[in-house]
Amino acid sequence: MKVLLIGSGGREAALAYRLRKSPLLKELNVFPGNGGFPDSELLPKNAMDLKKKDSVLEFVKKNAYDFVVVGPEDPLVDGITDWLSEAGIPCFGPSAYCAQLEGSKDFAKNLMKEFGVPTARSMTFSDYDSSLAYIEKEGVPIVVKADGLAAGKGVTVCMDESSAKNALKEIFLDGKFGKSGARVVIEEFMEGEEASIFALSDGERFLMFPAAQDHKRAFDGDRGPNTGGMGAYAPAPIVTPEVQKKVADTVFSPMLKGMREKGHPYKGLLYAGLMIDTKGNPRVVEFNVRFGDPETQALMLLLEDDLLQLMKDCVDGKLTRTELKIQKAFATVVVLAADGYPDSYKKNIELRLGKPKNGTEVFHAGTKLENGKVLSSGGRVLGITSIAEDLKTSVDHSYAYLKENPIPDTFYRKDIAGRAI
Repeated sequence: MKVLLIGSGGREAALAYRLRKSPLLKELNVFPGNGGFPDSELLPKNAMDLKKKDSVLEFVKKNAYDFVVVGPEDPLVDGITDWLSEAGIPCFGPSAYCAQLEGSKDFAKNLMKEFGVPTARSMTFSDYDSSLAYIEKEGVPIVVKADGLAAGKGVTVCMDESSAKNALKEIFLDGKFGKSGARVVIEEFMEGEEASIFALSDGERFLMFPAAQDHKRAFDGDRGPNTGGMGAYAPAPIVTPEVQKKVADTVFSPMLKGMREKGHPYKGLLYAGLMIDTKGNPRVVEFNVRFGDPETQALMLLLEDDLLQLMKDCVDGKLTRTELKIQKAFATVVVLAADGYPDSYKKNIELRLGKPKNGTEVFHAGTKLENGKVLSSGGRVLGITSIAEDLKTSVDHSYAYLKENPIPDTFYRKDIAGRAI
């Protein structure tokens, strides 16, 4: 199969790593890609405009792709799967209707309530004054979320009233998130431990990956602003087999059944961000409609199955196997970020990278190739990912690589997987 992979980050680097191992793959192209992809896979920067249906269809048809894999959420919310499906081109990713589970937190909350999926109590507002009055009535701690897509940065966990007021000010008065901040979802603060579980779905059946645990805050000890993710590991011990079953029965089953009964079967990858309480009961923090970043980097090292075949089975409605083939091991990804991230950050940092060893892979995220040099181009620059028989060894190998290959003007958290260890 000739496959087009859409996206440019660490997630796409990890998906490509696994797709290349598929016996079904004849040729892989990536758009727009990053500085870590081989030239032979990269397409010209002006190959197509992902926001324009005609541009996408013309390019995909002209180049006779057999299959399209969409990494990031924006094209899915815009409807790229619908465009390609109408043209008879198989595309891995949910429809625009289903993609609203990530595109609008209010949409997701309403469906969770309708289908009986456990989640935090919440209210949605479209103006500063009424949302502020609600926070003053409810008190803190409380969580403020921009309704639309915000690259993982639209959520503020407010432990005091001043941070809640500031979050509302940024969204409504400063317009920090543009149209994505036209509404806010304000929800109760949930106590517990977070975990992420991904499920592949063909619209009827689903297969769950092992649970991963992401680290959202920028700095050690879960301090600092929220980011797109500073590291992750899998499997996460907080999710026991009993918890995993509860997630299957109370989260994925009712959500996928509900979507199907509405006439919009969910085909693709559904990501459940969860809060697990002390009794092992999961509640949904958020849904994403694509592979998460950086959890995917760890999961792709653990996966032994043919990823391309799995994706094809989802699109074809033929996901008939009973479980995924997963290595009995642990994988950890530590994100190397540019100084200043997630706010204004340094760019064009030269990256001189040694060859990884000990089951370590270096997945490029925000990088570019210029005049034969690899330079940073984004806030999250690399994902140093290692697999080993035990969690601590996988963590140690990722940190060993970072220590052996110091890069100026960058930083990384030193406590990834610390709680689990």
